[in-house]
Amino acid sequence: MALIISKMTKAEHFSSNDTILSQYILNNIELVLSMSIYELSSLTHISTAGIVRFCKKCGTTGFKNFKILLARDYEQKLLTTKDIDPNTPFEKNDDPLTISSKISKLSIETILATQHLLTTKKLNTAISLIKRAQNIYGIGVSSNYIRLSDFQLKLLQINYHVQLIPLQAEQFYLSIHSTENDLAIIASRSGSTAEIVNDAKHFRQNGTPIIAVTDDEHNPLALYSTVVLLIPQKENSPFEVSNFSSQISVEYLFNTLYSCLFNRDYKRNYNNLRKTPKSHF
Repeated sequence: MALIISKMTKAEHFSSNDTILSQYILNNIELVLSMSIYELSSLTHISTAGIVRFCKKCGTTGFKNFKILLARDYEQKLLTTKDIDPNTPFEKNDDPLTISSKISKLSIETILATQHLLTTKKLNTAISLIKRAQNIYGIGVSSNYIRLSDFQLKLLQINYHVQLIPLQAEQFYLSIHSTENDLAIIASRSGSTAEIVNDAKHFRQNGTPIIAVTDDEHNPLALYSTVVLLIPQKENSPFEVSNFSSQISVEYLFNTLYSCLFNRDYKRNYNNLRKTPKSHF
C-alpha cells in the first residue's frame, strides 16, 4: 500500500484529532488535494498547527509536502489495484475515482481473458456463417438482448440484417421457422436457461447453424451449437452488484465479429460509411 495512505490507515500513535484528520482525508482524498490548509482546518475544526503536526507524524515536512506525497500515493494506489472480484468489484468505502479505476481494470482483464479464449478457426467459422446466411436470428434476454441490439445496429451499417424479437417467449417463433440456410446467434452466459436451450434445440432440428456466446463449451446451449465463442467464467456468486464482466465480454465478442466482417470488404464498407449522412442531435 502507498506510504502516506498506509500510515493514515494504520493510525499508530495518533491522537483523537489525528484520527479525525486521517479519516476525513482518506474519505475525501481528491477534495483534500485541492484544498488549502485553512479550508481543511475549517472543515475538520482542527487548527492549522494541529494539521502540520499531523503531517509530520506521517513523515512529511508540512501540509504542502503532505499533499504532494499523498497525490503520488493515491495515483499509485489506483494503478496497482489488485484482486478485483467481478461479482462485487468495489467496496463500500471506495471513493468515485477508485471505483472508476477498479471498473477500468475489470474491463481490461475481462477483454484480455476473452481474447485468449478465441481462435482463428472459431472466428473464421463464425464470419463465414454470417456471410452465407439468408436470415440471421438473434436470441438473448435481458442484458444479452441489449448487446444483440447494438450488434444488430452495427451490422446494419454494413448491410447485414439481424432479426430480433424483444419478448423471450416470442423468440421461439424465430427458431421453429428457421431453415438450414439461416443462422442463429444465441447469447447466454449459463447456456442452460430452459427457453434458450429449447430455442437452440429447434434451430438444430431445422439444420440451422448456431453461433453460441456462452461460458462453457459443454453446457446445453453449446452442445447444440456449430461454433462456441466463450466468455470467461468470472461471475460465480449468488449475489452480484451487476454482471459487468459478462456484459463486457459479450460486447467485445460482438464488436470483434463486426470488425472482422467489416474487414472482409473493407474498402466498400469504408466508402459506404463515409457517404452515410450524420445526424446531429
